[in-house]
Amino acid sequence: MNITGIQNLINTDLLAKAPQAIVDAWKVGQLVNATVASSQKNGQTSININGALLLAQTRFPLQPGQPLQLEVSSLSVSTVLKVITNTDTRPITISLQPQGNLSGQLQTGQQLNAVLTRTMDVNQTRAMLELAGHRINVQLSQPLSASTGQQIKLEVVTPGAIASLKILTTPLATLPATSMNNTHIAQALRTTLPQQAPLPPLLNNLALIVKNHTVNLSPGIIPPTTQRIAPLPQPLIELVRAVVDRLPDNRSVSSGDGLKQAVAQSGLFMEARLAQILQQPTSGTTTLPIDFKGGLLSLLLTLLNFSKNMPPPSPTNTVPTQTLPHIQTGMQAALNQQMNLQQVLAELLRNVGSGLARLQLSQLVSSAAEEEGKRAWIMEIPVRSGEHIDLIQLRIEKEKNQRSPKKPALWTVTLSLELRVLGPVQARVTLADKIVSTNFWAEHASTTELINRHLSILENRYQEVGLTVGALKAHHGTAPDPVSPDENLPHTLLDEKV
Repeated sequence: MNITGIQNLINTDLLAKAPQAIVDAWKVGQLVNATVASSQKNGQTSININGALLLAQTRFPLQPGQPLQLEVSSLSVSTVLKVITNTDTRPITISLQPQGNLSGQLQTGQQLNAVLTRTMDVNQTRAMLELAGHRINVQLSQPLSASTGQQIKLEVVTPGAIASLKILTTPLATLPATSMNNTHIAQALRTTLPQQAPLPPLLNNLALIVKNHTVNLSPGIIPPTTQRIAPLPQPLIELVRAVVDRLPDNRSVSSGDGLKQAVAQSGLFMEARLAQILQQPTSGTTTLPIDFKGGLLSLLLTLLNFSKNMPPPSPTNTVPTQTLPHIQTGMQAALNQQMNLQQVLAELLRNVGSGLARLQLSQLVSSAAEEEGKRAWIMEIPVRSGEHIDLIQLRIEKEKNQRSPKKPALWTVTLSLELRVLGPVQARVTLADKIVSTNFWAEHASTTELINRHLSILENRYQEVGLTVGALKAHHGTAPDPVSPDENLPHTLLDEKV
């Protein structure tokens, strides 16, 4: 079994929702100048490009008024803009000692490319660069956050015996998931935990939008009223339908290839796939594959756009979201209908935002570095089942044998799901040295009997692929130690230092 590392590279990219007229004028690879227009909240901000305000989603820290240079990386449902340079920092200058013929070749305003070969001190203010075929020692005006081998762009400020050059593009550090330490992950978890919420309310509302084209939000979200909530804008309905249509169905996840595809499309690997695409040479427009997280990001930006353009509610008829009374008739009904639409958009916006935070929580937990030979990945996979959307929770664990490194690792897969007919079911599969054991727990006695009747089929499937079957049982009740994504947080959330 092989699971590639998760790369969270979204901190160097923005997903922007732009009017079609602006997108049509852009080309992949084009550089555009932008200014941050609003404060960043939950990773969302507004950027100004040539007088047009665009809604953007990013993990990159931004401040109002901050200028940015962006490169158009992909033109898709949500345009991907790569941050080329962050110009809201003091320019870093470098000083060159006399370098023979090189000093005489430098001219004011000349731009050069250099490669950082190594830093010379712990303060990172002295370094060695490879420049114009020369390896030279330089003095930096302030520490440079860059890794050995990174390319930087320079501009000659003052030539001469001791030349001065300004760094135009400060490399943005991207930290692979395998090298992210527990401190960074714990900090991100503290930010994400208050924002996340379980996915079922969001999935129920998405299914209802597709089914009815109008929203009667699921119980527990907004109390029902005697009047149907105002119809949603058609573009929003179509976008929700596209998100739901891309979800796997219960038939596809019943096969090995289908489950593998469902895991790939769960949103857990979106940034890693995006990074791979951006690293490949492209010609023309790049098509960005849209998974569950990408669909929710596009839906989030669309909801922000519609909510921003909604007319303000009448102050004399404000109805709290959680305490809607019976709607009156006549002229006031039309006003309340408009207000209901605002409340529905706000509630969907909250659902989508908390759902994205939930996905990010899974990514953070899955990005934790290996500890004492143990590594874990968790994911939640929405699955279409008729007019409903069920949720499969999946946890994959790998544990190396610390005493005998040459022995095969122990793999454990825990699967939890709750289907409307079968009720809550949990399965735990362990694999070590081609010996597989599987245990099922079902809360409904009829489901336990159903699983027992099919265990022989599962045993034959294991044997067909060359596995030796160990334990194979179905139990009535709950698993001894049920696992949910909320319980998979690294211990680094607790700082043991006094």
